[in-house]
Amino acid sequence: MERTIALIIMLTAASTAAWTQPPVLDLTGATAVATHYTPNTGDKHQAALIIDGDEETVWTGDQHDLTKLITNIFITLPEATEVGSIEVLTINAKAKIRLTELEVYAQVGDGWALLGAVADNQEERFTLPLAPAKLTRLRLRVLDTARDDHAYPRIHEIKLSGLEPGTPVAELVAGTVEGEGLAEQLFMAEALGTEETLPEGEYDPAKGYLWYVRSFADTMISEGTDCYGETHSPMFVSILGCKTHGNPGCELPPIEGQRQGDRAMRGGNLQHDLPLLVALGDLSRLTGEDKYREAADAYLGFFLENCTQTPTGLWPWGEHAHWDFYEEQVGHTIHEHLGMAPRSFWEKAWELRPEAIVGEADGLINHVVNLETFDFNRHANVLEALPEPRAEGMTFLDFPRHGGFYMGVWAFAYSKTGDEKYLDWITAMMDHFEDNTHPDSGLMRMATAERGRESARLTTAVSAGLTMLESVPLLGDTPQAERCGTMARRLITSVANLPHRLEEREFVRAAAYAGPSVVDKLKWHAPGFAAHYGGGTFLGTEARMWVLAWKLTGEQRCLDIARAMAACYAEVELLPETEHTRAQVFGTLVNLMVDMHEADGGEQWLPAAERYGQQAIGKLYYDGLFRGATNLCYYESELWVSNLVHSLLRLHAATSEGAETVDSLFFAR
Repeated sequence: MERTIALIIMLTAASTAAWTQPPVLDLTGATAVATHYTPNTGDKHQAALIIDGDEETVWTGDQHDLTKLITNIFITLPEATEVGSIEVLTINAKAKIRLTELEVYAQVGDGWALLGAVADNQEERFTLPLAPAKLTRLRLRVLDTARDDHAYPRIHEIKLSGLEPGTPVAELVAGTVEGEGLAEQLFMAEALGTEETLPEGEYDPAKGYLWYVRSFADTMISEGTDCYGETHSPMFVSILGCKTHGNPGCELPPIEGQRQGDRAMRGGNLQHDLPLLVALGDLSRLTGEDKYREAADAYLGFFLENCTQTPTGLWPWGEHAHWDFYEEQVGHTIHEHLGMAPRSFWEKAWELRPEAIVGEADGLINHVVNLETFDFNRHANVLEALPEPRAEGMTFLDFPRHGGFYMGVWAFAYSKTGDEKYLDWITAMMDHFEDNTHPDSGLMRMATAERGRESARLTTAVSAGLTMLESVPLLGDTPQAERCGTMARRLITSVANLPHRLEEREFVRAAAYAGPSVVDKLKWHAPGFAAHYGGGTFLGTEARMWVLAWKLTGEQRCLDIARAMAACYAEVELLPETEHTRAQVFGTLVNLMVDMHEADGGEQWLPAAERYGQQAIGKLYYDGLFRGATNLCYYESELWVSNLVHSLLRLHAATSEGAETVDSLFFAR
């Protein structure tokens, strides 16, 4: 990024010559917010640590490259104040200064005036003289660190100093901020609370649920496909502005708990869209219009033909990887399944391009970091195969649910090819599971290197069991089929039989690997609505997993758990107001209530489904699109709009006399 450094140096030198020791300002009452911060350690208000008077506390930026997207910190003073200099305390960490380049601006109306800048800083503590000004808000534009990746800036403290008596105050004039792009502007607006908002609407019963689903589907087909880069395609774009119906082409600020590495900013993600593709097939069946099914087939066909020929065979989809429409290549390169696609999806994909399925199935062995123990890492590089033999001491992050996903794909590949290597891999995964399952409790431990090996995470084990049960029919008359079914049932039963307090609506979320003999080892969870990465209280997905467990095992205890969880949500009239409620929450609850209506027949389920569906439409629908979450002005697939759309189609079928049934989809698990 080019800069006029000479002018800055002249300003600094001239100011330093006449500068003595002006008074340090009292920042009591001042506020500070940042556009970026280290994920899972705070929020934009973490920047307040730089003005708290404590040099031990620290604001830390995130891992993104500052030369590509600049981080801003805004300090708002309680009243207009004369400022003449800023002292900054950064840190030298791992022999790298964590703040080497900085610009300081004052707000002038809706614009910004440059007060001073420093480049190639080599000091942990430095003082930057500023153009003497009277101001209310400072903008610290953090441009670089000494790290090779230009990331993770750190500021422990700043001090502002005033002016010597009689020092004339400069008349500030807003000017151009060099290099400021759309992404930086959007992050600034989010941090300052000035981002664009859109009005909410109301559900129109005269239109009905089907109208909203068709409106969204028509918009995505006509305006939401890939028209970027050199090659245009029928794949759906992950992010679209609700007003423009176009992709902004840049990074957007995340909402709470959302990680930038999970978003397909400039592309599309087939796993995000999978429930939508299923819904489009059902929409054609319900309406008699083939265009919806044809759009889904065209999307999947293009992806299989053009996006799956990677060095590993792994597909660019899932929690991180996607297809970049601007660059016509793999986006984030980390392969990690988000859920388990239904058999109907794999059958359609096999019909369109069998070799792509074989590539994904074979590529999954790149998750296995120890071919003897089958320790595996839920992350694998789409573009780089693991060596054979494997290097010693490779990191493993083997959540059981992911092992189940691999087994599901291998089982399908075996059913089509008869290749016994898939049976060998399934056997090895079951051996791995058995080695990590307690012989008495039946609980499977969380066998990750970082978290130890003696705790049992229950939901991930149930997930593995569900996928294993679905795999049994694909394995035919093999010893693996019988063992797979037996192991899966034990896993699910062991978790179901834990002392969940169904009447009190408290559910065991984690336990000691050896079982709940010590009550203090149990971790309880009560249903709530917070849903985000790494935490939250939302149990809608877990409740749906217990519905599926009941369907696959016939065990009443599984349905009892699902009913107790679902009842907590059925009794709620409206979702609590939060800054951003994801489409995922609305869609999961609608699906859960329809599930319970079909499984349980209680009178409370459909009215609750309609309340959630109508609230979702009112809060999220805008001009042919569904917002990714409340109070956003854009659609985003990563927030699971596809799940909402599929749920609304099910709700239409469940509440319309004579309508064909829309099958439940248990992708998320």
